Amino acid sequence: MSNPIYKSINITNLLLNPSNPRFNPVEHQLEAIDAMVRGQQDKLVTLGKHITLYGLNPSDIVLVKPHNKQWVVREGNRRITTLKLINEPDLIPSDFPKLKKEFQLISMSFNKDILKNILCVILENEDEINEWVRLKHTGQNEGSGTVSWNGQQTSRFRVIAEGKPDMRLAFLDELRLMADVPQSIKDGLGNIKKTNFDRLIGDPDIREIMGLEINDDKLQLKNGISPFLLMILYDLIYEDLNVGDIYRKKDRIEYIELLKQRLMQENIESPDEQISDNTRETNNSQGGGYKASNSSSNNYINSENTDSKQQSSSTNQQASNTNHNSKRGYSYHINRKTLIPSPHKLTITHARILKIFNELKALAVDDYPNAVSVLFRVFIELSINCFITYKSLVDSKLNVDSSLAYKINAVAAYFETNKIMTKHELRAIRQMTAGENQTQSVRTFHSYVHNKDVTPSSTDLKSAWDDIWPFIEQIWR
Repeated sequence: MSNPIYKSINITNLLLNPSNPRFNPVEHQLEAIDAMVRGQQDKLVTLGKHITLYGLNPSDIVLVKPHNKQWVVREGNRRITTLKLINEPDLIPSDFPKLKKEFQLISMSFNKDILKNILCVILENEDEINEWVRLKHTGQNEGSGTVSWNGQQTSRFRVIAEGKPDMRLAFLDELRLMADVPQSIKDGLGNIKKTNFDRLIGDPDIREIMGLEINDDKLQLKNGISPFLLMILYDLIYEDLNVGDIYRKKDRIEYIELLKQRLMQENIESPDEQISDNTRETNNSQGGGYKASNSSSNNYINSENTDSKQQSSSTNQQASNTNHNSKRGYSYHINRKTLIPSPHKLTITHARILKIFNELKALAVDDYPNAVSVLFRVFIELSINCFITYKSLVDSKLNVDSSLAYKINAVAAYFETNKIMTKHELRAIRQMTAGENQTQSVRTFHSYVHNKDVTPSSTDLKSAWDDIWPFIEQIWR
């Protein structure tokens, strides 16, 4: 890696890159300027006005490569084009009279000293140049490139820079401190798309069902944490609630009705009672909880929050059972985008298996059902192989080369014998080896790999994951 050299260069000695990816390759400088003007137009005006006010960005230096006694710009061609147009507005093609007039006005008030001393970094190695240009323009690159802010982070910066509070952002920060909000919800609050959240909060009917009100430019809870609030937060975090689903008032009314139906189906609490009577328990001074039934299908209460002394013994028993049953605490909607719900976390010690797990959490199962089904099958077997090896269960009949069905039954028997899982809890995984028509059967998974006429269904795959998740979690515990 070479040592970069920094040098102040006059605008007249800087050449635009004729092979700039922003346009088709050209031969001459006037052609490059013409192509840039036609591609950028008013954006160049905006950039010119910004440079007039603030100067060139000191955190983003122009990168150049020597060319005879001049320098070819390899990174920063928009900026240099803008400066050339400010220096000579007549370079603008004649069919852009409005643009030329704008640059003539900018030129009149521009500090010409900037044009004579443009700080550049000089590199000669083509591989190094291409690497820095690639990193600048090809996204986050898994963290090595520029990682853009999301809506919440942008709002937080504006609060810092402008000193103007954002009531929605402040409300999310308050939720992180509330004991009644499940940890998995708290962990995901930073992933909520600000535009979706703002659109929902801007609707008074949505605020009503969430139990929120606006007082003195602050978003506040009226009667503690409501189940509808947790359901909506869950959808925003884990279900990737699309702006198209809540864009119009009619859409939001339909969404409210859907929330009511879901709450009734999950036996958490009567939605009519929730809205009209506001029958919520108050658990602490920060906000109230809500009564939950003994139903094991409670999607929104985290088991770690159900140990409060204020709750009934039956609810405490449910929390105890939930912890015993591998801390599920949630059942995840089948319309999620990926095979594995975001809250499902495993401590996987094997590098490749961890990569497969992360890929299954990232791949959109509706778009890639074949890839997901094969990876799912591989993940199950490799996980079981690791467990068998780690627990030294290998014998004359059981080893990593045994059939998948045999290995599953062996591990299930180990869990039952050692009271890790009950026979009832192992029913789903044993159906995988006993039933041939189950969505999670071994035969079905073999067909995904070997039978060209069997097409996996994303719904079946997600159902299979939900069924065997307790078993998978115990394998990696």
